[in-house]
Amino acid sequence: MSGSRQNLVLVIDGDYSRMEKAIEKIFQNFPFSFEGKKVLVKPNILGPYPPEKGITTHPSLIHALVTYLKKRGAICLVGDNPGLHGYAANERCAKISGIFDAAGGCFVNFAQSTIQVDVPSRFIKKLVISRAVLDADLVINVPKFKTHLQTRITGAVKNMFGILVGAEKARVHLSVPRPENFSEALVDIYQIRIPDLTIMDAVVGMEGNGPSGKDLRPVGKIISSTNGVSLDALMAIMMGLNPESVDYLRTASHRGLGKVDLSRIEIQGNWSPLEKFKMPLTFVSRGFFGAAVNKLLYRPFIKPRLNFNPAFCTQCDVCVQHCPSQALTMGEVPFLDKKKCISCYCCYELCPNQAIELTGLMRRVTGGGKQIKA
Repeated sequence: MSGSRQNLVLVIDGDYSRMEKAIEKIFQNFPFSFEGKKVLVKPNILGPYPPEKGITTHPSLIHALVTYLKKRGAICLVGDNPGLHGYAANERCAKISGIFDAAGGCFVNFAQSTIQVDVPSRFIKKLVISRAVLDADLVINVPKFKTHLQTRITGAVKNMFGILVGAEKARVHLSVPRPENFSEALVDIYQIRIPDLTIMDAVVGMEGNGPSGKDLRPVGKIISSTNGVSLDALMAIMMGLNPESVDYLRTASHRGLGKVDLSRIEIQGNWSPLEKFKMPLTFVSRGFFGAAVNKLLYRPFIKPRLNFNPAFCTQCDVCVQHCPSQALTMGEVPFLDKKKCISCYCCYELCPNQAIELTGLMRRVTGGGKQIKA
């Protein structure tokens, strides 16, 4: 890639019926040689969610990308490690999300071949990741435009958390329960294999309590860059955030992994901040005021509580099995041991029936977001 393109973020108007044109335009601006190259496409397959939920990367984008790569002689692989553990869960989640079929025979089960790597991290020294990530000549990261209960936003950097296999994600959550430390660990993992290109599905985004919430938001964009950190910075600005207030972006910027100052990012295409964009209920401003709110009001009064809705709960046991701190036991609905809970919200993220809700003062004050079809 040309050095002049490193700080470019390309914003394209798009919808799911015109993904081929968007892909063509992206590679006009970011040209690569694909002939004979092993190219890994890494979507967001958080769990067993169908496309209309707006939680996973839309299959139309994956289909268009794979078709383009194949035509240019690439050896294409598509894969992710969902939040659910187990070899069979990987393929099942891909099929329900529509990505298995969209991959056109290129889907690989990331759990099939693994490798342990050293991680230059303050928190975790070794991690087991999918071997395909390191074997690829090129990695194309394809995240969603979403909020996140623990990291505020989830995009290019957070999507690379999916290179971890099996229970490794839970181990990271348990090792670094504090949000700011977890965010730093995400940057450590991102640096294991920094993607060569990021293409973000921002046609239908998610606001409110992401990354598996019900509050979808039409954005109508496909956003791409060879620098995922700068791309995430633009996403944060579109959501109404200062990128420096997002822990993982601040860490990544300080490490020289990308620009987060808007004045130092070249943006091509039309974009604007989204009006009245809802952040997660776990969102509290930082700094002196934020610290005071946390200490005096947030934890005792404002912090959202997990509510298990019996109308949607099927007692599938996913939340119990995937709780990093083993804080849940199954009864008529899951029972939460608050003393063990580390507020990682993995149970909320992974519930296949979206039966876990956040309740509390802030939920009553802010209300729910407008739900649309993905």
